[in-house]
Order: sequence, then structure tokens, then C-alpha cells
Amino acid sequence: MGASLGGVANGVCCTTRGDEAAVRLERNRHHSWQELPDADEFQAFFDCYETHDEMQRVNSGPRRFPLERRGSGDLGLVPEAGFRTFAERETVRVPQRNDPGSVELPLPEDVYEELVPLLRSEVQGRWKCRIEEEGLDEELRAQLRGGFPELAEWTGVATLRRILRASQGSMAQAVPMLMKAIECRVRERELFQCMRCKVACDMRIIGRDRENRPAIYMSARSQTEPLRLLIPQVFLAFEAASRLAQEDGQAILVADMVQLQTHLNMDPFAFKDLANNFGVVFADRLKCILIVDFSFIAQAFWATVRPFLSERTQKKINFVSEAKARQFVKENFFGPTRDRSTQRPIALILSSFDINRDELSTQEDRFAHALRTAICDVPLGELRAPDEAG
Repeated sequence: MGASLGGVANGVCCTTRGDEAAVRLERNRHHSWQELPDADEFQAFFDCYETHDEMQRVNSGPRRFPLERRGSGDLGLVPEAGFRTFAERETVRVPQRNDPGSVELPLPEDVYEELVPLLRSEVQGRWKCRIEEEGLDEELRAQLRGGFPELAEWTGVATLRRILRASQGSMAQAVPMLMKAIECRVRERELFQCMRCKVACDMRIIGRDRENRPAIYMSARSQTEPLRLLIPQVFLAFEAASRLAQEDGQAILVADMVQLQTHLNMDPFAFKDLANNFGVVFADRLKCILIVDFSFIAQAFWATVRPFLSERTQKKINFVSEAKARQFVKENFFGPTRDRSTQRPIALILSSFDINRDELSTQEDRFAHALRTAICDVPLGELRAPDEAG
């Protein structure tokens, strides 16, 4: 993206070309990406938290959530993980009273429930010992002088359940995973507080699937910086998706690998850093990973990535052609409806496929399209005009 895109406006992108170029444009270009209006809904993470003074006022009204929803009103309640409707949930949780022999089946989040307090106690105890025994480097010690809110936040029930699901109930795996996740959150405290970073790629929240999970779209063609400089944006994209997620806390990733710039990603040290931190902070956050048009040349890239991924994560990855990706999107995402509170991610994702395969689209074209089809200003907020962010 780079600084040259700093002035891109969040509006319909149109360019003027000569007659010869226009003929080629007609022949090569899908038109859907030009015809899309602005997204109906926009999530703003900036300027949404209560100020210190507001938090001190007991009678100042209900607290705001850490993000504001614009254009579509509040999001309704959704069933818990693994269920499409509340009725379906109740048929599993509540046993049939007229059947004395019926046994109540556990919900997905209840499977490792007996391990939740054990994991909390173990992790809190280890951090206490680590602090008392001064087993901290200077960076961690400096961060913890300002308090340790991450420990309380990351030993909450929802996070403990998620880590246990990710580790499949293995305390031997769950404890170091959670210790590492908390350490990462402390080291990157400023990043997660300001929710801003340098934009190095088209990676954004583009809509929701039929289960109301947020969908992250990433275009490899748009990458402008080496992987090590892209890592903060990856973290913020998934952090935004996590805050927008429903009860199961999961999201979908659509990675469009057309024109992947392999030379920007062949950095094993950056991969190791990303895997060691991302894999624990966002453990069990992805429901499905769709990798589109993964070329033969990119196999070297996959060979580098694969060792850093758990077997559980590898099973969620689907390598598909553009044609199959389009079919997947049509089957798993919402299309246009009369209800403007429902996003149109089918059109948004398909138009993104179009523009990233358009030989005549410029980097400015593609980024302007990314801005106006994102439903959240993280992680692309740095390039928005100030009055559009808050």
C-alpha cells in the first residue's frame, strides 16, 4: 500500500483511459468491482471507549461496547457455539423430562469445563512465581510496571475454554500456550490498545458468513512490505474479527493468493515469530481457511509455512481454484437482501476476486476498493481521513 496511497478516498473508484485501453478493459475486466456501492455497515474501533471521566460517573448510563455499529443497528443475540438456532441448542442442553434415562449432552464449551479452574490457577501461579523470582526481561518488566490487566483478561472463562479446545484438553499444551499468549499481549500492549499499524497489504474484514462469523479477506497481490512488517496488520485483522465474532469466537479467512510475491515472504525467522505468537493468541479462532489460486510457484511458500502450523489448523485449510472459491462463497455467505442490516459479502468477496485479477487495475484502484468494501476500519484505518475513523 505504502505512503502513496495515503490520500486514497473512500469513494467509488473510476479512471480514464484511452480508447485502446478501454477495449482491453472491456475484454479483461469483470465489472462487479466498479459497480459496488459503499458497504452498508461500518464498524469503528477508534474513539469508542469510554473516557476515564465517563467511567467514573456511576449514573452516566449504560457502558458502551468497545466498538460502535453504524448503519444497521444492534446485532441480535445468536446461539452458542455449534448451533444454528436457539431451538437446536435447547434440544441438546435440556434432556427430555419424560425420559428418565435421558442424559444431558454437554455443549461444545462444556467439554473441558472441569479443567477451566485448574488452568486458571496454574497460569496465575506461574506468572506470580515468574514476577517474584524476577524471571522477566527488561521489556516485560517495564510493561508490567504499568499494571497487568492482561492476566485477568486472559484467565477469564471464555479464553480458558478456547485454549482448552485448541489444545484438545491437554493441560501440558494449554498451560504453555496461555503463558505465551499472555506474554505476547503484554509485549504488544500498545498495538492492541491503539489498534493502528502500518498498512502493508489488503487484509480486511469484508463481511459475515451465514453463521454470522466475520470473514477476513487477504489479497497477496497487494502486499508491499516483507512479512516481518506485515505481522502487526495480521494481528490487528484477527483482533478485529475476534471482537466482531459471535459466541464461538471464530472467523473465516479467505486468502486470495493470485500473484503472490514469494520474495516478500521467504523469511523463516518472521514465520517462526508469527507462528509462535499468532498461534497462541488466536488459538481456535479460525473456523475455516480458504486459500484461492495457490500457484505451483507458491508451493515453496507453503513448504515454509506448513511446519509452523498445528495438525488441527492444517485440517481447516482448503486449497481451491477461483471457480470453486466463488461457489464456496455463494453457498456459505449471504447475498443481496432487502434488509439493509444484512451485509452483502457475496458481492463484496466476488468483486475482490475480480479486481485482483484485473490486469488493468492499479494499486490505487485496488486499495480504494478495499476501503469501501471493508465493514471495519481495522486494520485499514490508518489511511482513512480523520473524520471517517471515529
